[in-house]
Amino acid sequence: MFPGSMLFDDGANGTPFQGNYSWVCVDVNYTHAVLNVEIGLELLKPSEKVPAHILYIGTEFLEMAARGDLSFVRRIPMDQVIGKPIELFNVTAGDDFDGVSIMSPVFLSKNFQVTVDLDTMIMFDRNGEQLGKWILWIDPLKYPLAGWDQRTMEAFVTSWLNSTITVGVFYMKQPEAMPLNTMFGTVNRYFYATPENFVENQFLTDNGWSSILPAYCYEPRTGIFLTTWGPLFIDDTLTQEFGVVGYQAPGGPTAWMKLASIMFVGDLNSDWVVNILDLTVAAAAFRTKPGDERWNQVADVNKDGIINILDIAITAKAFGTQYITPD
Repeated sequence: MFPGSMLFDDGANGTPFQGNYSWVCVDVNYTHAVLNVEIGLELLKPSEKVPAHILYIGTEFLEMAARGDLSFVRRIPMDQVIGKPIELFNVTAGDDFDGVSIMSPVFLSKNFQVTVDLDTMIMFDRNGEQLGKWILWIDPLKYPLAGWDQRTMEAFVTSWLNSTITVGVFYMKQPEAMPLNTMFGTVNRYFYATPENFVENQFLTDNGWSSILPAYCYEPRTGIFLTTWGPLFIDDTLTQEFGVVGYQAPGGPTAWMKLASIMFVGDLNSDWVVNILDLTVAAAAFRTKPGDERWNQVADVNKDGIINILDIAITAKAFGTQYITPD
């Protein structure tokens, strides 16, 4: 996740947050998939231009903090709040800007397991409780390769703020489609999912977000989530596990947020097969790190910041794998 603002369900607004949102499929059959999910969200250190903080705006927060009552802080672990120097709580006064500011460092991290129903793409926690819709919910085989006039309407987010959001899914290709630069290379055609109308919610209104129009793009061959194009990214996993009800990238609706660098293990040149060409990509960047002339982030398969024998071994282990696509 690129640096941006996060809105939490306890009224907190944190800026700038960035994070990692990753998952590994550990078991799959014809009906369900079990995923290990890892999410880490970090409030960045302040700079001269950006004062990193989590802000609770409201007179009620100001009055509670003045009494030493921080019970309104529900999503930030108290061990990252209690014991900090008092100056880290910047209580400001002003008509519409009364509130409490919690400064960095703040880090939210969770590892958990979900089970996804492969028919509905609804996800469940270990206790069988429904968490909402999995982000990779789109099945490209069920959508027509046609334009917006043949869109398919269906539910996407199901538990976000107790709301179900129905989106229209349709196929986009040039000249209408804006090219996307991804780990797959440049994608000139993709499925596009967005509501027909702006989504309104009282919680968002109370926190200064009158309405939203989320939009999501998916790779047409696999249904893999590429990016979101809209002023606010929403996702059931972030909401249910962290209380994050919105993520806004700098630049508003024209900013493309690449939430993940998604790739198949070993397929370094994105041709959907792991062969000698992929080993060549890894070899060309061998023994490099970020900033080196030959550095290639794609070849850093285990994402440890250096390309070495471990990356070669992971690629070699996947040698011969071929990914079947609708094309």
